[in-house]
Parts: sequence; structure tokens; C-alpha cells
Amino acid sequence: MWTSKFNFAAIILAEFLASSDIASGAQLVRKLFTISDEIELSHFDSVEQPIRFSPDGSYFAVVSERGRLDTNEVEDCLRIYRAHEVEDLLKQSNRVPVPSPVWTLTLSAREGPVIKNWRWLADSAAVAFLERTSGVNYRLVLADLQSKTLKPLTSITESVTHFDVLDQRHYVFTAADPVERERKRMERQAPVIVGTGQALETFLLPDNSRTIRISPPPIYLWAVIDGKQSQVMDGNVPLKGGDTLALSPDGTSLVTTAQVGSVPLSWETLYPPPYPSDPYRIRPGDVVDQFVRINLQSGAVQSLTDAPVRNGLWAAGLGNPKWSKDGTAIVLPGTFLSSQAGIASRPCIAVVELPSNTGTCVEMLKGEAATGVEDGYHMVKEVSFVDGDKHRVLVSFYNHQDLSVQNTEYRQAADGKWQGVEHLEAQTETGNSNLRLTVRQSLNQPQQLVASDNRTSRVIWDPNPQLKDFALGVASVYTWKDKEGKPWRGGLYRPPDYRPSVRYPLVIQTHGFVESEFRPSGIYPTAFAARALTTAGMVVLQISENVCPVVTPNEGACAVAGYEAAVRQLVAENVVDPSRIGIIGFSRTCFYIMQMLTTSSISPKAASITDGVMETYFQYLETEKDGDQAIAQEADAMIGARPFEKGLLKWLQRSPGFNLDKIRTPLLVVGEGPVSLLFMWEPYAGLRYIHKPVDLMMLNTDEHVLTNPGVRMASQGGSVDWFRFWLQDYEDPDPAKKEQYERWRGLKKMQAENDKKAEPAAMN
Repeated sequence: MWTSKFNFAAIILAEFLASSDIASGAQLVRKLFTISDEIELSHFDSVEQPIRFSPDGSYFAVVSERGRLDTNEVEDCLRIYRAHEVEDLLKQSNRVPVPSPVWTLTLSAREGPVIKNWRWLADSAAVAFLERTSGVNYRLVLADLQSKTLKPLTSITESVTHFDVLDQRHYVFTAADPVERERKRMERQAPVIVGTGQALETFLLPDNSRTIRISPPPIYLWAVIDGKQSQVMDGNVPLKGGDTLALSPDGTSLVTTAQVGSVPLSWETLYPPPYPSDPYRIRPGDVVDQFVRINLQSGAVQSLTDAPVRNGLWAAGLGNPKWSKDGTAIVLPGTFLSSQAGIASRPCIAVVELPSNTGTCVEMLKGEAATGVEDGYHMVKEVSFVDGDKHRVLVSFYNHQDLSVQNTEYRQAADGKWQGVEHLEAQTETGNSNLRLTVRQSLNQPQQLVASDNRTSRVIWDPNPQLKDFALGVASVYTWKDKEGKPWRGGLYRPPDYRPSVRYPLVIQTHGFVESEFRPSGIYPTAFAARALTTAGMVVLQISENVCPVVTPNEGACAVAGYEAAVRQLVAENVVDPSRIGIIGFSRTCFYIMQMLTTSSISPKAASITDGVMETYFQYLETEKDGDQAIAQEADAMIGARPFEKGLLKWLQRSPGFNLDKIRTPLLVVGEGPVSLLFMWEPYAGLRYIHKPVDLMMLNTDEHVLTNPGVRMASQGGSVDWFRFWLQDYEDPDPAKKEQYERWRGLKKMQAENDKKAEPAAMN
């Protein structure tokens, strides 16, 4: 593992080994890695489990995804293998060919994922999943293994949001009400529309898919029991969007989340957030959710915990609840349990015994703190009972330090208490024998599907054999400390022909770093393009941002201090050129970039921000609507006041939107569709008014994390063009980009004029 003190000889040797055919002595000419090469890579999902054995252990399935630039579609692939064929392979020599899948199902759509929320049926006869049909719509389908056909369980018009399934005759799903959408469409033709309490986007862009996500129509719950479909709950019942569904083993009841009708006053003190200044807390009149059990035949609703799900900045408990095999217990991924004796409590992963309706905590959730996070903090990815045993719970979670996926098994003792017994390898699935399947990868090693037993291992599938022909350069973990001594880490990507004697342009990519996974662009494909930028002769630092306390007045300043310290250390180590620094913000880190541009002593040569919060006055006002003021509440906490009366003075001082005159860096502002563009408009318009170099782009999408190949090319390719133009004075000779560079040359002239005007002021 690399630190800030690099062994440059080792780096050069690693690069030589990566670009030479040692066995034959033949020198190979390696290709240069581009955005198009990355888009077309097949990859396994790191959020949803990519490998799953069938319940009977006879098969295992693998889901992968890639972009296709030739069709401008996302292509998802479901591969199903016979487990015994792979077991037999491991007993034979390496010369025996790898068995082919018994079925390969390929589906495509304009955006991904195309195969979503997939799982095996209990009888191992099929795989169920949501198939993207058009836009944001999905239908529930079965991939039937015997007939090798795709069988729809819902129609295309139902727009399924979530589901759970036992077999073809027992399943539940939630879907938006098409009648309600039509009612809203007709309402817009009326002479007047009541706007109080509604989001601005619903008036300006009512049919936009992002608007629909912001202000979704009512969700309806449907159940199919013994092949008969019936509506269980209508839109008037406070079902929480149907994002948590767990069907009982007998198919007669369901665990989900629903809104509490009347929040007790005591809940504000009984179920507090992690620290007193956390802006997210339960208050009278708030919309609060709890776990409930629904009888699918009668529709009766029963609270499981008599308490809310987690509240405030506690670590997230993701994934669905899971039933035990005998149907007498259920494990909840994150919830409060009913407080005893009026004592304030904290949330946990909990097991509820249904006959007695009593709950026990398996693992307490940790939370954010005013100065960071509590020891042991991690985000829960998924929970389940091991082999359906209600006394054994498997917790899969994201490690806070490097975002790698890890697992812990807990077992319940005779006294009812839970103890962790072992840590298991991440992204590993185990069958009924000793066969293990793993996605093998590292920061510099591309993903491979590997099977192993107690004796040996074999690569079952290499999704990207073409990568051996590319010069990718070397990435390594990089560490530093900010001025307060807080430790930071990230990934430093170097050019394929890296030379220690050269000072390179630096592009900082914000918003996280996963050191255990092969991610050529960085943690997200939106705007980031790490290895393509290194191919162009730059050094890229992808920063892991788990250091600063969030939703506090110090959040932005802390992030800026980390960026400044990294730049100074890389300059001191003669790695980068201090006059050629670029930085990219996306989503939450747009605020960090704007904070840096308006407050830092380091002025980057170029910067970009894409679809994110900036804690500006316009964003504050634009996001007001009934029942959802999360962005405003965060802004209040991060600026330190509401932007009214005396609090406005703090906003004038601290909000980047009121300090655009301090920006000396050319800025690329990018919106993802018209709703996002409206959200990002303020810095663009403000900088234009005061004659600062700024460019505005709107990607033709409503995605946040991009999947569409063409849009990814525009976003990631646009980043490469923007930073090469400002940091290397390079212009792509592609004739299609002629107008782009004419526009940017005008910005460069404006920048030179502004710099010239600033020189006398700096001298004084």
C-alpha cells in the first residue's frame, strides 16, 4: 500500500511489468485508454450483490452491465451456471476449459440498470427482477430457467417500483397510480392551479422524470395470492413509497414501512439524532416512518416496533427486512425499538420475534458526530438470516475508511444477546458445498469472476480481456494530513509513461474513493474520468471524503483544508505543477468546490461542478415544498442560520452564491436535464453578470449517476476536454468541437483580462 512517500523505482518497475511481455521478451505497443473504452467495459454492480446461488445450490447467477456506444444503450446480462460443473472444474487441471453458462440473458435500454433488484425464486426455478421498459418505468418479470424465456408478471403500463416474490402465484409489488397521473395532467388544463405546498418543478416541468421522482404520485400496493391479484392498500394509506417489501414465507403477510399517523410528542426526546445540533430530528407534525406488518388478505396494519425507523445522521440501514425460514422472526436493517422506561435510545439492526412481537438489537448503529463520526461507524448494505436460521444474522456493510464491502455474522446466545462471530470476505457467495465465488479486483486489477474451493481457484469469466492491451498506468493509495492534523487518503492515478522528473497537471476528483475496487473513472461516472485524464498526461487525485463532520458550519471549510493540504504536499514532492491545478465537484461536493473557489488561498486553474447542492439562496428557495425541506434544513445547519432577518448576514458572508466576485477560476457548470439546470443556474448567471469566465452545459438526461453511453461520453469527455484546454492548452482537432473551443477561447481571453486587472490590486 502506497503512502505519501513514493518508491518511484517500484512505480516504474510496476509500469514496466504492466506494459511488457516478459515471457517472450517481445515489446508490446499498448493502447491508450479513453472514455469510450471505459464506457464499454463490462462491470459487476458494487451496490447490488452481483452473484447469487439458487436456494437449492444447483445454480448460481451473475449480473453484469456495460455501455454500448454503437446503439447508445446500456446492456445488462444475466448469466446462469451449473454449480456442479464449476465444482468439477476445480478438481481438474487448468487445461480443462471453463464451462459455459447454461443460459445467458441480455437486455438493453437507454439507461440502466436494466436488470434491477434481482433474486432467485424459493424453488430455484427462475430469477425474478425488475426490467426497465422505458424511461423510469419497470415491469416485474421472471427469467424461467427451464424454458429459458422471460415471463412478465406485470404489464408495461403498471410502472412497478418495488416487489417481493415467492413464486409465480405469490408475490407483491408497488406501482404508481396511472389514474392519478392523468388527473394531474387534466388539472394543468384548468384556468387556475393551486400551487401552495407544491414543488416549483411540478409547474415548470410537470412531465419530467426527475420531477416525478421529486413529487411522486401515490403508490399502490398489490398482492397476488394463489394466482389472484388484488389491491391491498390505496393511495390514501400512508405507505412510504413501497421501497421496503418483505413477503412472508407463506405469502400471507408483508413487512414494509408506513407513515405514522400521529407522531407522539415524546418521540422527539426518546429517539434523538446522534448529536444535539443535528438538524434532522423528530418534531411534532413531521412525516415519520415505522416498520409495519400488513395482513395481505384483510389489509390490517400492525406496528412492529412502536418506534420510528432511524432518525437524523445515524448510519443508514439499507436493504430490505428478511424473514426467517419458519416465518416467526424478521430482521430489520435499521430501526429504533420501543423505548423502555422513557429512556432515550439509539437505532440498531433488530430481530423481531413475531409471536411475542418483541425485538432485540443485533448491532447498534453508529452515527455522525459534531466533529466526525463515532468509532465503528459504517453503512449497512444488507441484512439476512444465515440459512434462514432466526438465531444467526449476516450483516453486510460498507467500511467507512475505504468503502469496501465487509460482512459480519452474529449469533444469538441462550440469554438472547447477540455476538459477532466472524468476518467474511466481501462479494463472496458460498453454495451448498465448499464452492465459493468472488469478484476479484483491486485498484489496478480489473474485475474477474473467480471460483475457488479449499484447494485451488479458477477464473470463471473475465468480462474485459481486452484490457491487457491497454496502458493504464498505476494507481496507488495516497495519504496526507490537513493543517489540523486530520488524516486524509485518496487514490493517486499517474500517467502510463509517468516520470518522477516531470511536474504534471493535477485534477482533483472529489466525492469518495474506493481503494479495493477497479473503477477507471473514479467512484462515479458522472464528470469523473481518472484514467482517461492520466492517458492525456495528467495526475489525478480521487479523494475519500469521510473526514469532515457533515451538516455543520465547518463542513465546507474542512473539505477545502483537505484539498489545500493535498495540493501543497504533491507540490512539495515535485509531483504536480502548482500553476496547473483543476478540480471537479459532483452532487454534494459542488458546495465544497464553490467554497474553495470563494475562500481558498489556492486558486485552481480550472474547475467544474455537476448537479449538486451549493448552499445558495436560489437553491434554498427553489426547493421549498410541503413535507420535504431537507435541503433547506441542511443549508441552515451548514451556513449557521436561516437566510432571513439577522441570519441573512451570515448568508452574505458564508454562502458561495453571495461571494461569486471572489472567484478567479474558470468554471464549467453542468446540469443533468432541465430540472437540474434550474438548480445549477445561480453561479452561472451570477458569474456572467460580473464578467467572469463560466460555461454552461445541460446533459440530455434526468439521471444523477449517469449510465447512458452517449451522455457519459458528453460528461466524462467534456471533463477531459475542459481540463486539457485550461491545464495543457490543448484543443481536440475533432471538427465537431470547433464551436466549443471558439467559446472557450473567448473565456480564456476574458480570464487574461481579469488577471491583468487584478494585478494592481494584488500589488497594493
